[in-house]
Amino acid sequence: MATGAQVFARTTYLIRRFMEAEGITHAGLNKRLDDACRSERIPIEQWWQLLDELAVVSGDPTVGLRVGRYAQAQDVGVLGYLAASCETLGQALQRLQRFQVLLHDLSFSWMRQQGHDLYFGWAGERGPSTAASNDVLVSALLTVLNSLTAPQRVRPSLIEFPDSQPADAKRHEELLGCTVHFDCEALAMKLPISLLKLPINSRDAHLCEILDRKADAMVRSLSASDEFLNTFQRAMMTGLEEGELSMAWLAKKLNMPLRSLSRSLHQRDQTYKGLLDKLRQELANQYLADPALSLSEISLMLGYSEQSAFSRAFRNWTGKTPLQVRKALSRSQ
Repeated sequence: MATGAQVFARTTYLIRRFMEAEGITHAGLNKRLDDACRSERIPIEQWWQLLDELAVVSGDPTVGLRVGRYAQAQDVGVLGYLAASCETLGQALQRLQRFQVLLHDLSFSWMRQQGHDLYFGWAGERGPSTAASNDVLVSALLTVLNSLTAPQRVRPSLIEFPDSQPADAKRHEELLGCTVHFDCEALAMKLPISLLKLPINSRDAHLCEILDRKADAMVRSLSASDEFLNTFQRAMMTGLEEGELSMAWLAKKLNMPLRSLSRSLHQRDQTYKGLLDKLRQELANQYLADPALSLSEISLMLGYSEQSAFSRAFRNWTGKTPLQVRKALSRSQ
């Protein structure tokens, strides 16, 4: 089931930058990256799908670790510029924790001091992330922090992943430069507390104050916007389950006049069809990973009366047929 969580769409620039640097070309993936960049935020399932597709295209199941090495502070917008204007690494981590939702709202970040070490980690509110996304998050964070404190280095003593240990676990230690543990309770990195005093090389107290206010205002605005969209998405899920897909039914379900519902979507630069297509695509990818579900059953679960209509829609979304994606998923498992 869709989590309802969203991620800042410009994070997809990381994938494109990596593909260009590595000489990887793929028309279908490029098109989906273009589509993602047209929005301010995208469903986190869409981000996961892009990473999964990149892993297949590159032939590297741990490609997320390499993608993260191309991260830049500006990839996360105001949050990145705010971190870059802080006085010290400790202040930058505090801002990253406080305004985490500007990057994504699947989980919240936390900090805990233990002796001479600081743990910086993430706790899932809406469910677990994927191993590929966790790889990108940790690798990208270290890349950005090291760029902000250069020439001094930010070196964790330990990184803990909640994911199962991959076949080549040493690769994580080689690329991240520290000890790595798997099957842990949460995603977290352990840093010597002394690193928090490292100066940020682009620090600017006046700019930091301005961006602090900007980030705070964005969080308040985002919370109000997300509340409506999340409620709308949950209503669409119910509609799919009950076989009701009209705007009139959704307006009644949400106890809103139809005109007000349309206006609320328009104000957020969203359309009913666009949100329904996104939801269907997310669910389709989840259902296709379950070999017990036939394509005809998946079609009905997504509200299509005919399998051919589902196949046409899916091909428009992904450039592939449902059967092709199912075969690719079975090979990667």
